[in-house]
Formats: sequence, C-alpha cells, structure tokens
Amino acid sequence: MNLNKKIVFGSVASILALGSVVPIIQSSNLSTVSAKSATITLNHNSYIYSSNGKRTYFNGKKTLKTGTVVNSNGKISTINGKNYYSITNNAYIKASNVGMIDDQVQKGNLQLNYNSFVYDKNGKRLSTYRGSKSNTHIKKGTPLKYATSIEPVDRNSKHFYLLNDDGYNQSWLPYEKIGNKYYYNIGAGGYINASNVDKIDNKPLYTTETSVTIENSNIKQPFTIGTGKDKTEIQNGKTYNVDRITGVTADPSSLTEYRISGTTDAFISSNLVKTRPRQRLEIYTYATYVSFNKATGTYDAHGKALHIEGTHSTFNKNDKYPVEDLTYIWIPEENKAELFYLLQYSWTKNGIKNSIPGNFVNESYQGLIYVKASDVNYCSGPYLKPDNSPEQAKADANVAKEADKKELQNLISQENTIVAYKKDNVIRFCDVYYSYALKFAKSINDSNTASIAEVKKATSLLSTAQKAVINSTPEQDQIDNILINTNPYLYIK
Repeated sequence: MNLNKKIVFGSVASILALGSVVPIIQSSNLSTVSAKSATITLNHNSYIYSSNGKRTYFNGKKTLKTGTVVNSNGKISTINGKNYYSITNNAYIKASNVGMIDDQVQKGNLQLNYNSFVYDKNGKRLSTYRGSKSNTHIKKGTPLKYATSIEPVDRNSKHFYLLNDDGYNQSWLPYEKIGNKYYYNIGAGGYINASNVDKIDNKPLYTTETSVTIENSNIKQPFTIGTGKDKTEIQNGKTYNVDRITGVTADPSSLTEYRISGTTDAFISSNLVKTRPRQRLEIYTYATYVSFNKATGTYDAHGKALHIEGTHSTFNKNDKYPVEDLTYIWIPEENKAELFYLLQYSWTKNGIKNSIPGNFVNESYQGLIYVKASDVNYCSGPYLKPDNSPEQAKADANVAKEADKKELQNLISQENTIVAYKKDNVIRFCDVYYSYALKFAKSINDSNTASIAEVKKATSLLSTAQKAVINSTPEQDQIDNILINTNPYLYIK
C-alpha cells in the first residue's frame, strides 16, 4: 500500500528510545538427510519400514532418533491398514512418529525453542526416558507429542496460552506447576519445561508475563521511562517483568518495545535487552488494528464503494491499519445489514497534521470511511463489538430530520465555551481532535442527505472531543505537547 503515513506507534518514551531491533528466531540445529520435496521431523524414536510394512534399514540404521529430519514427499501412504510417510530409498516412517512437516508442527505436538532436559512429575531430571539416556536431553526445534488435550480458557487466566484463530480469545494446553516452574506432560512419565516450548499444534505459545534484563554498554547511568505513576527508573543489569510488546512503526508486527508489567506507558526498547523472551507477548496498542486478508477498497456511511481514480485498491493484502468502531451498515440494494470497521480519524479528511493518507478517497470527499469486516482480521488493541444491531442499522439508514440533529446542534453551539478551556501557548492533541470533530459535526449538520447513523456518529465524536478538552490535565498537556510536535495520529496509553 503506497500510503504516505507517519504513525506514532508507542509511548512518548518509546519515541525517544535508542532505536528498534526486530527479534530473530533461529532455525533448529537438527541433522537432515538430503533435501527433496518436503522434510519431516520425528517426534519419537522410529523404526524404518519397507513398502510391505516390514522393518528394514535406512542408510545402515535400524532406527532414527527423536528430532531427526528426513526427506519425504509429504504424503501419507497406507500399508496393511497403517499410515506411513515415505522417505528416500523406498523406506517408510510411521505417520504417528512424525511431529513436523517442513515448518508445520502437526496436531498433537509441541516444538521446542531451546535444548531441553526431560523431568519427572516432581520436577527432577530423568536419568533415562523411553528406555534411553539420550532421550533425556532433546534438541531445540524438536517436535514432541503431548499427553493432554487443548482446552478453551478465559482470557489471561493462564501463564502460558495459545491465541485462537480470531486473534483474541485463548486456549491452553494444561500444564503442571512444580515449584515456580511450569511443565507440559509428554507421556511415559516425562515432562518438559514450558518455557522451552515455542509452538503447540503450529501455534505460537504466549505468556502473560516474562522478564528481561537490561544489558547495553551505552547506558552509563540510570534513566526514567513512563509518565506519572508509571515512571520507572531503568538501570543497566537490572531485570524487569514485562507483559506486552509494541513498537514505534505503522506495522504492529514490527515489535520493538516491551511494556513493564503493571504500567500503561513504561516501555523498554529492545535495543537495551540482550536476551529476548522465548515466548510471545501479546501486542499492545491503544487503537484497534486490523490486518487486511485481501486487496480491498473503502466504503462510505451508506456502504457504497468509494473510488479513487487510477487505483484498483486502497489496501493490499496483509496491510495493517487502526480502526475505531465496528458497526452494521444497511445496504438497501442487498436488503441486508453488513459489518464494517470505521477507519480511525478518517473523518478528518486529510488527517490530523496530515497523518492520514489522502488516497482513501478522492480529495474532494469528506465523511466517514469504512472497510468491510469480512475483508480484515483482528490484529491488536481493544476487541471491538458491534455498536448497533442490523435492525438499528436499517432504521438509521434513513435521512436525518431536524429533530434527529437536536443533540448535535446543542454540542456545536457550545463551541465558544469549549474554546475557553484551551490553554494559552500550548498546542494539545485534544484541541486538534476537537477542531476536527467540530468541523465534521458542522458538515453533517449542514447536510441535507446525512443519514441518522452519520448524525449519531458526529454527535459521539464531538461529545468525546469536548470531554477530552474539559478534562485535560497539566501532565496530559505536557504529553500532548510532545505528541503534537512529532505526530498526533496515534498514541498508545
């Protein structure tokens, strides 16, 4: 997407941080036998079989160890009623002993992110596992069968968890807490430290909290991050608990900052951390971000496509962008209501301080700009729910009458009162926000074709903007002053 956007995606402290480093995940250090169409990684010591299901040899070996990588066509063959994967030289491996195909962890398997010992139910290291001492120390990248079942769980109720396909709700593989550590049951009396697990069923493993240690030779003396009650002194060599990850870019998958647990805006630059957390932390954004699952355009408040001359789509697949509402819009031509996301600050036309790209629509258009919910997936930030029903959308699609605009007109009439709250010689984000909300509200109030839905949205925007100006504090003024001189488009708080 060729959008000339410049987004502040992080705290004020993050803006002033030393820079950003994107974590790198290293590949497994496993033995591989010549490459072909696919590679399979064993989750169990495995015999070699011939095409008639008899045990045979492969490169002089009767068995292959857990973690061995061999080549295959990736297709299952059935021999005497049992499933096998073929490997080279007309040899076969039982499908039940395959834990990973290429980089895809198979269902029922977890994958290690660190060389790991095998423990018993009391957290003691085993001297032998599955009949062999060599099985008690398993290499990074190895897939292993787990002995329990994945279950749904309430959000953030477990230390280790998986994100569901909606990117918001969670599930977990039950673990055992022994002392201060967590372990997954891998069967046959064996347990693996959960902190050494990278993926389960090919889904990344997340943690609600982990720790990072400041290790950077550029830090000569302590410094402070965060604002207000979140102010935190950072010292070289000190360890901090963190619970979220975020960044200072337009793409929330470019992650560069760790949030200190219990704070809202105390972020540690990843440049200051030598050893990164093994598990994922959920992305933290003040705004709700969506990721586009296809190339798509934008829509107005009536669900009609907005066209831009000379372009085929506004967004490309995998683009990410902030949204502020999820709402039903009535489509008369289809006689149904459909869910849409409102693009954040799109109603400011060209955006606050030119932060919003101008190619969402033609330059002459000013109004609410939406994308279809079916064209995007949730990415990060507050999980939005529809703010109306299909029935309300149908009723609010009608052109607004004078009576429908009374509340909006009352808010507009308070302009002089709200201006009195503005502070002299201080440019605040809330003031800029209010000026755009007021301008948009006046355009909707003056329109003879604005729908009831547009009037309601303009009313909500102006009311929110007024409260922000009235309730502004000196500390917030200071933060806003920094923001307005960098980019007031988005602020994580």
